[in-house]
Amino acid sequence: MDLATTSIFLSLIFFVSATCLFKDAVGVNSFNDYQFLTMFGGKGSENGQLIAPHSLDIDKEGNVYVTDTGNNRIQKYDSNGKFLLKWGEEGSEDGQFIKLHDIAVDPSGEYVYTLELKNHRVQKFTSDGKFLLKWGFEDTGGKGAERTPHQVSIDSFGYVYLTDKNSHQIIKFDENGKFIKILGTRGSEAGQFYRPHGIVFDAANNMYITDMRNSRVQVLDKDFNLVTQWGSYGNGSGKFSLTFPGIDIDEKTHLVFVVDKIATNVQIFDQTGKFISKFGSKGTGDGQFKRPEDIAIDPKGRIFVCDTGNSRIQIFSKNNS
Repeated sequence: MDLATTSIFLSLIFFVSATCLFKDAVGVNSFNDYQFLTMFGGKGSENGQLIAPHSLDIDKEGNVYVTDTGNNRIQKYDSNGKFLLKWGEEGSEDGQFIKLHDIAVDPSGEYVYTLELKNHRVQKFTSDGKFLLKWGFEDTGGKGAERTPHQVSIDSFGYVYLTDKNSHQIIKFDENGKFIKILGTRGSEAGQFYRPHGIVFDAANNMYITDMRNSRVQVLDKDFNLVTQWGSYGNGSGKFSLTFPGIDIDEKTHLVFVVDKIATNVQIFDQTGKFISKFGSKGTGDGQFKRPEDIAIDPKGRIFVCDTGNSRIQIFSKNNS
C-alpha cells in the first residue's frame, strides 16, 4: 500500500469512528425520543382556558380531566384537548373548591375524585361532574400533625390512597371514604417516606410513589413490601431535584414517566428503574415547561404534561422516525 492509499485509508477510519462517536453522543445527550404534538389551555377563565392547573388524569376513553386551580373548577376535555364541560366554583360547599390540588379517575372511568389543600377533603363525582360524597381526615390518626394530602390514586379494587406530604405517610380509604389504615412512617428505609407526593398503581396493584426529599421513586406491592426503588439527588439523568411531584405508567410499554418541577423535564424509566430517556427544558415554547406539576399517559401512549406555570397542557408522543 503506497503512502497516498494509506493516507486515504486512515482518513476513512477516522471518519467512520468519529461518525459513530457522534451518533453515540446524540443518542446519549440529545434525547430526541419524544416529540411535542400540540397543547391546549392557555391562561384565562373562559371555557377551555386554565389558570395554574396542578393536576390531570385521563379515563379509559381518553377524556382528560384537569384541576383548573386558579379558577376553582374542574375542566373536562376530549383526547385532542377540545373542551367538553366544567364544574365547580370557589367555596366550601358540596361541589365547590378552594386550593384544588389533585384529581384522579377510577379504573372504571365512572368516578372522579378531587383533593383540596384548603378545604382538607376528598370529593367524589360522576364523570360528568355530579357530586356524590365527600370526606375529611379528622379520624385518620394524624399524630399531632395536620393532614396535608397532596395526591390521590385508586387501585383496581377501588381503594383510595392519598399521599400525606407533611406526615410522610400514605392514607388508605374505601371508595365511600371509610378510613382503612395508614401506611409508612418518616424515614429513608424501605416503606418510609420524606415528603411523598405522586402516587400511581400498575396493573398488578404495585404502587409507585415519588418520595421527594429522599430523591427516589419507591415501588411497593399490594402488601406494602418493597419491590424496587431508584433515584438520587442531582440534575443528571436518573437523578431528581427535591420537587418531582408527578408520576404515571404506560401500561402498554410498562414505562414509568416522572415529571420534575425544578429540573423542568420529564424522565422515562423502565419498571426496574433503568433510565431510558428524557425531554423538556425551562421556557414558554413548545416542549418547554414552567413549574410542571403532573403527568398522565392516555390509552394511545401519548404523554400529557400539566405545565402549571404556563397554564396549559402539552401533549407529546414517542418519536418513531
